[in-house]
Amino acid sequence: MTVESAVMISFTADYCIAVFISSIGVLQFAFSLGGLRGLLFFNSALVARSLGLATAILGFALFFGTGPRNINDYEGGLDAPDQALFFSLSALAAFATTLIVSSLVNRRMRGAEFDVDAGLDALRESNYASALVRSLMYWCSNWRTLTKRYFSG
Repeated sequence: MTVESAVMISFTADYCIAVFISSIGVLQFAFSLGGLRGLLFFNSALVARSLGLATAILGFALFFGTGPRNINDYEGGLDAPDQALFFSLSALAAFATTLIVSSLVNRRMRGAEFDVDAGLDALRESNYASALVRSLMYWCSNWRTLTKRYFSG
């Protein structure tokens, strides 16, 4: 492994970690503003908002504060397509991590009753895993009725 490829791998890893951390912070901030309690890591929306903002800033500070980051792509930095790819993958990983962690943290949050048309509003009173299971059970038991009008003359 050459020094240049080692710099590229380190830069890419640092970028992915920074985007992951910042994305989790932005998601927690947005979910607290939207009132989606089932996706929050903390019971208090104010705590989630404050720590979300701090985490978003922390990711930015860690990336730019730990070394020189104004690197051309031919000197070990990321070119635009790679940067877009790694940003998307890191943000997607942050979203998946948020869904998993919030479902574990809020595992007792089940919601009062299941509303078929609730959509994202179901996450105000229920965690993601519970809402997903309820929705899948409903669609599996009613798929014939729900698709009949599309396939019958």
